[in-house]
Amino acid sequence: MQMNALSLAPLLTERDDAESSEGGIDPLGLYTIADALGVRLVPGVRERQSHPRFLTAMAVSLAVCGDPSFEDGVVAADGVSGPWLVFEWYLVEAIVRASERDETLGLPGSLKASRSLADGVPLSAKRYLKTPAIFGFHGIYRLLARSLGIEQGGRLGEAGFELLNTWAKEQGLEGFVGTATGPGQVARQQLVDGVHAGLERGATARSRGWSGWNFFPRHLGIYEAGRKEARWIATALLNDTTGFRRDIIEFLISPAGHKAWEASSERRFHEALRRDARAALKSLLDAIASYERFARLCQDAFADCLCEMTRKRGKTTPAELSRLSTVHVASRRIPESFGEVMDTLEPFGQSVPFRDKFANLSERCGVAEWVSRLAEHHGQTQHHKPPDGKNPWFERFDDGSFIIRPLYRRENGGSHDDSYVHAYRTQSLWSFARDLNLVKR
Repeated sequence: MQMNALSLAPLLTERDDAESSEGGIDPLGLYTIADALGVRLVPGVRERQSHPRFLTAMAVSLAVCGDPSFEDGVVAADGVSGPWLVFEWYLVEAIVRASERDETLGLPGSLKASRSLADGVPLSAKRYLKTPAIFGFHGIYRLLARSLGIEQGGRLGEAGFELLNTWAKEQGLEGFVGTATGPGQVARQQLVDGVHAGLERGATARSRGWSGWNFFPRHLGIYEAGRKEARWIATALLNDTTGFRRDIIEFLISPAGHKAWEASSERRFHEALRRDARAALKSLLDAIASYERFARLCQDAFADCLCEMTRKRGKTTPAELSRLSTVHVASRRIPESFGEVMDTLEPFGQSVPFRDKFANLSERCGVAEWVSRLAEHHGQTQHHKPPDGKNPWFERFDDGSFIIRPLYRRENGGSHDDSYVHAYRTQSLWSFARDLNLVKR
């Protein structure tokens, strides 16, 4: 596949930590509107999602952690970790124990688990992800699980029971659901007991010889969904009444869509999808294309400015940055197209946020003045990042010149093409389709 690598946010450096004053993500505030459009396009799906079998893992987790033996609001001895997180520790550690490194790709927390095992210590809050409610598999897939009805109000939803029953029967785990006896009942109780022990210890609390470790790779391996389970998940994903998951998946797995995706970029894939799309989808794709043209102009101009500041090392003036071709182009085209972008965003509730956020870049002015406004926009974007603002990527002096801060020096500028700055879930849906055997691996 010859696609450009698309990131969740442009110009990534190190991940922002809540306690850090550095902000290495989304320096122009472009992501929020792109994300809102992505949500309209493919509800519940996020770019970090890659393996739909985590939906089954969530259904199992909800069944285990919903056992009546767990008190409401119970947390581990560490004072913060709930039953769902203890279950997640067990699953991640178990799959890492049983798998080769390439088999854990797409498994959140696998590197943390590998290091913990190498050090001979159990997985715990201190040894796991800093924000598992966001970056663990529960956090990454929770929204999709809710949109499909697998989870409802923190408990197993009606669709979750259906998925769980389908999975249990196919895995030979009769009794995992409900009160019937069978091997599933024994396995479930083993997991419940393991989570209780993990809560008491504040870490995974089973020896290497525990038979429960085998449960996770055997019955919840990332790539090991049964035929009926995979069909259930695929049907649920196609049953989309609020967005366009079905439209995109059906086109993606068709010969034309498959070819368009593998041969080019997400923009070209959307152009191919648009040809025979229904009117509502065409309108949304037009909004995405229009916004991404705007984002690319901003992104390339900003990236090239960073490169020029890096090259100069010392002070760089707005006049010097105004000589960059991408700055010239952006300073002209953005004011010319601003109204058109607003019009395409209006049906999706993003016209006003777009105007309020980027109006300072929309006024016609000299090139040096426009690049100064771009720098000011970056500074305001960083200032308003939660919780207490982030530092700008460069210092600005009273004479208007800039010096880039060492952390943000760049040797490479913008892409200088029409590729999207942001990703719109096609990669996730493609990975889903492959895992569910809708296309050949």
